[in-house]
Amino acid sequence: MMVRTETDHRTVVSRRALVGASAGAATAAALGLSATRMTAQTGTPAASPVAASTDTFIEPQVRASENGRLVMTLQAMEEATSGSPRMAYSDMLPGPTWRVRPGDNVKVALVNATTEGTNLHVHGLHVSPSGNSDNIFLHIEPGQTFNYEYQLPENHLPGTYWYHPHPHGVSAAQVGAGLAGAIIVEGGLDDLPEMQGLKERILVLQGPFTGPGNQPQYLVNGQVKPVIEIQPGETQRWRLLNVSANAFFNLRLAGHAMHRIAIDGSPLPEAQTVDVQLLGPGERAEVLIQGGEAGIYELQSVAWSPDIPSQATDQFLVATMISAGEGITPAALPTTLIPFEGLGNDEMAAHREITFQENVTGPAFAIDNLAFVEDRVDQVVTLGTIEEWTIRNASPEWHPFHIHVNDFQVMSRNGVPESPHYEDTTLLPPNGEVVIRTRFADYTGRFVYHCHILVHEDAGMMAVVEVVE
Repeated sequence: MMVRTETDHRTVVSRRALVGASAGAATAAALGLSATRMTAQTGTPAASPVAASTDTFIEPQVRASENGRLVMTLQAMEEATSGSPRMAYSDMLPGPTWRVRPGDNVKVALVNATTEGTNLHVHGLHVSPSGNSDNIFLHIEPGQTFNYEYQLPENHLPGTYWYHPHPHGVSAAQVGAGLAGAIIVEGGLDDLPEMQGLKERILVLQGPFTGPGNQPQYLVNGQVKPVIEIQPGETQRWRLLNVSANAFFNLRLAGHAMHRIAIDGSPLPEAQTVDVQLLGPGERAEVLIQGGEAGIYELQSVAWSPDIPSQATDQFLVATMISAGEGITPAALPTTLIPFEGLGNDEMAAHREITFQENVTGPAFAIDNLAFVEDRVDQVVTLGTIEEWTIRNASPEWHPFHIHVNDFQVMSRNGVPESPHYEDTTLLPPNGEVVIRTRFADYTGRFVYHCHILVHEDAGMMAVVEVVE
């Protein structure tokens, strides 16, 4: 079982992690690696020095529920001086990780200590969108405190989620400045025999921020290129969260396969072995990593989308993994995970077609030729029904489609059937389409769907759905 701890953390914003505490070479020496092994394996003939990594990996602080309740204060803050990043929750970058269980009641007093309006969204959680729950139509003004309350249903899906501000027009600026944190709903995969005793790593990915020399800088748990330790043969469970406002992470761990066990907050029915894991803004994945022979291995975001200049991303170093110490016999990896209950044979109450657009005239970023208006309802659906949506992308860029409250089964992408899985954020291919099915369960009320590239959302690529009796 996981041991909950609030030790071995640091206090934040740029003070915490933008200056490394120890050189990677010193870390390697402490782990017993000789100078002859002091090059990082990149998966290419050209190796780079491990000294590029500067800090030993640390976990975010944890706020864990007890006896079915989690009560906490979360302060949205900004630094008085200029710099990047400049905002944080409760002086931590990222914000504290919430660890809860299905059926828990979560109360969060959000203190707005910034100079602009904000609010709070629990990304991926299946909770009410109304009142003081996951209601992104609330506006918390500077100096105000608002008491949020989330009641997780008893059958809530365990998995990896996150929280961030969602005030229309400034979401990108606030998330991009550092306001984000992880949410872990325990259970599910945690209870499988093969998962018992595995070391868990939470990697909260943020950026780009502005680093020295105005170079783009990407952070893991508020750290620059941290060093992750593993023993040869050891199996670790990594929870990967892209909580950046606009950036894509195309992750590859040199010399190692990733054994994917969950996408967003949803477990897979079977483990999938992949070499590269792409995460668009808002997406998450859980993977199992088995330590290779003693050595140093780079976790890179490899080059992505070179044919789309506006979204092309060069390769950059995310972290460094050092395999060292006494080798252990690798444990058998799980193959069968959580049985999948799909929507493929269910009756559809409606079929809808929705189009994401970038326009030369009219709204620059739109859905069905309309820019977001808070008081306009764009789709009305009936509680308890299942619908199929064909979501088209009429633009030459990628758009991560995200809908609040209810996750969805991805049926096909560009006409190709998808393996069984659920998501709450999925990538719309340029000039392509994705077909999804979703059940509007448990909650009435208004919430939104949008592009999770937050500059697109702020510019109008968002719409309102209302669930009625």
